[in-house]
Parts: sequence; structure tokens; C-alpha cells
Amino acid sequence: MESLVIANIRHRPMRTAVSIFGVALGVVLVLLMTGLASGIIQERAERDASVGAEIIFRHSGTTSLSVSSSALSLPVEYGQRLLQIKGVKMVTPIGQYVQSGAGGFGFRSIDAIDFDSYRKISGIRIIAGSEPKSEDDVIVDIRHARNNRVKPGDKIEILNQSFRIAGVYAPEIGSRVKMQLSKLQSLMSAPDRCTLIYVKCENPSEQEEVAHRILAQLPDNHIIFTRDIPALYSRSFPALRPFLNVVTFVALTVSTLTILLAMYTAVTERTREIGILKSLGASRRFIIFTVEKEALLISGLGLTVGYLLANIARIGITNLTPLQFISFEPRWIIITATVGIFAGLVGALYPALRAAQLDAVVALSYE
Repeated sequence: MESLVIANIRHRPMRTAVSIFGVALGVVLVLLMTGLASGIIQERAERDASVGAEIIFRHSGTTSLSVSSSALSLPVEYGQRLLQIKGVKMVTPIGQYVQSGAGGFGFRSIDAIDFDSYRKISGIRIIAGSEPKSEDDVIVDIRHARNNRVKPGDKIEILNQSFRIAGVYAPEIGSRVKMQLSKLQSLMSAPDRCTLIYVKCENPSEQEEVAHRILAQLPDNHIIFTRDIPALYSRSFPALRPFLNVVTFVALTVSTLTILLAMYTAVTERTREIGILKSLGASRRFIIFTVEKEALLISGLGLTVGYLLANIARIGITNLTPLQFISFEPRWIIITATVGIFAGLVGALYPALRAAQLDAVVALSYE
């Protein structure tokens, strides 16, 4: 039976190649979408969690993180009140703004900072250019400079205004573009306001106790531990799971229809061959298994090609675009394998049953 299956596949290479590509397309679709979605969220969460502070102090009502623009609603004076609480070492106010990315694709977040206090907490350093010297200066991180091919002295547009890139900083933490807090306050007509305040503890192991003291003295506000940011980001995108489910369903549909059309055509073209097999004593089970094995072999080859193409695409996306990509998660590799095998079995089922039900005499006389 195995030699018959391989011979059938080799006899019609073009149709086999199209079928393999159809399955591979579904694999690539699922792996790329899940890898990109998870990679972008995870990478941003890691940058926000690496700011050097243990606690984020936010205004009441802001209980989650999101990529939407955050209002400057928190009075900056809270910073001085936080410094008076036992266990608090340093604080720095942050303003956050989100605007459309270049060409209207995606989004770009901007951190508005008080440079001196932010540097003390985060440990950022200027590796090219200089520190911001005026309110019209901004700094960008290494990846932003490389991906956008910009350097100190170039211009960047924020809130429909032109800013000068004063320097490039490292390491990559928080938003990739940072401007002066006072400038964002002016542009947003929110003097002496910020979005949140980073709090660095004297002893990081006592951050829970410090958080309790903060809420006791400044009630009706919200505390977030930076260590919890990755989990918060995952919960802040509730539509991600349905989106990935839809992608998986589309991939399953494409693969199933591809196998169905390929095997249906194969059965039609091999009607006389099936008649010969039945006249030689081949049972219905034998014919069904032969068609299903051919479909499973095509699915297996499609999965292999799909994994190869997905890895090539991942390398290209990582090296040629600013998009972030994590390694393919094992569970999604298992899901795509299951989808591919299931698509092969289901897609070939009707053609296999049709072939098994052919009358031998009619099949032999088929032209």
C-alpha cells in the first residue's frame, strides 16, 4: 500500500505541490500570527518591567495597562508625598502618550520624563549624542534609532510638532522615545500633572510593606508591582485569544479545503485504477486507507514545509522590520501539527468514501 501511495503522489507532482503548499500556508499563518502577537506583548512588558523601580503609583481607576493614550491626571506633587513614606528611596513622575506609528501603521508610545530623576532610578545612559538640553529635545533607544535609521540631530514628529533627537540611550527600557515631561504637560494643557509615578524602594524585598504604607497614607489610589507587568499585559488584551482562535480556524479551513479538492480530483482521475484494484479483490477498507494515507503524507510534507517557511519568515521579520518576534511556542507547534493532520483526515474522508463505493465494472469502463 505504501508504494502505491508514494507512486500516486509522484505521478502528479504539480497537484501534490499545490496541496503541500495549501497545508504549509495554514501552518505559516498560525505560527506567524501567534508569534508576532505574543512577541510584541512580551517584549513591551519586559521593557516596562525593567525600569529599575519596584512600584508604579497610579491614580485611582487606572487598574490595568493598555496601549491607549493615558491622560495626565495624577498631580506631580504626589512624588514629594511618596518620598516621605518609610522605605521609599526615589521617585520619578512619568507622562505617557500614544500616537499612530509611521505611515499610520501600528502605534508608537512616548514616555515623558524628568530626565535627572528617571536616570537615577532606571540607570539609562546616553551612548550617542547628548542629554536633552531643551524642551524640544527627545532621546530614543538603540533599536528605534537602528530601525528608523535616525541619529542625533535628526527630527521626529510628536503631537504634530517637530522635535530634535538629542541622543540615543541604553538599555532598552520603557517606551523607545522619551521627551521632557514639562513639554508634554504644556502640549496636553495639564501643568504639574503626570500619568504615573515610579517608586524605587530602599529594600526591594520589602516592596509589599512599602506598598501597604503608601495606600494607608494615600488611599483611593492604585499600586502596581513592576514584577506583575507581564501578567497584566497578557490580561489587558482580552481580544487576543479570540483573534488567535479565528486565525487557527481559518488555517484549518484552508488546509481542509485544499486536501479535499486535491483528493477529490485524484479519485476522479484514478477511477479506472480504482476499478482495477477492486477487480483484483481490493476491499473498501483498503481503498479508504490508501486515500487517507496519501492525504496524511501530503499533510506531513505540508507541515514540514510550513515549519521551514515560518522559521525563514521569522528570521526575516526579526532582522528587517521593527516588529518583535519570540520563538514559536511548543503548544502552537503542537496545535498546528494537530490542525494539519486533522485537515488531512477530514479533507480526504469524502473522496475516500466515494472511491470505496465505486462499482468495479463502472469504474473499469470510465473514460
